[in-house]
Amino acid sequence: MDRFVVHVVKPKQYLRYGDDFVVINESLEKSQYNRTRIIEFLHTELSLAINPKNDILVRVRQGIKFLGVEIFPRGRRLTKRNWSLTQTRLKLGNAASYSGIIRHHASKKKIKEFSWRLLHLREQTTRKRTTSH
Repeated sequence: MDRFVVHVVKPKQYLRYGDDFVVINESLEKSQYNRTRIIEFLHTELSLAINPKNDILVRVRQGIKFLGVEIFPRGRRLTKRNWSLTQTRLKLGNAASYSGIIRHHASKKKIKEFSWRLLHLREQTTRKRTTSH
């Protein structure tokens, strides 16, 4: 599919991660035309279908949700859902992973809040270790 999209469809921009992809074109008409071509290619050549829930056309300025991040022409931010999941699932074992996500996609305020939560988590863990010995 990558070769087909890049060399035949030739969109302005194309991004794929696993089975998720975004195609950016200059106009709505071109997007609709390319969408039809891609869906037809997936169906005939690969026997695959697009999930209708995720098959959407949006203006770039409205932003898109992709891999837990809202992407806009001039920036990006972590979705509320992923911010919430990060807060509830944070443990010392996965802190580095979540730290990377937060640093790359969150606001300075959320980065600071995350750092305080992580510090609090480390202090709790240290207290538990010292009281149990």
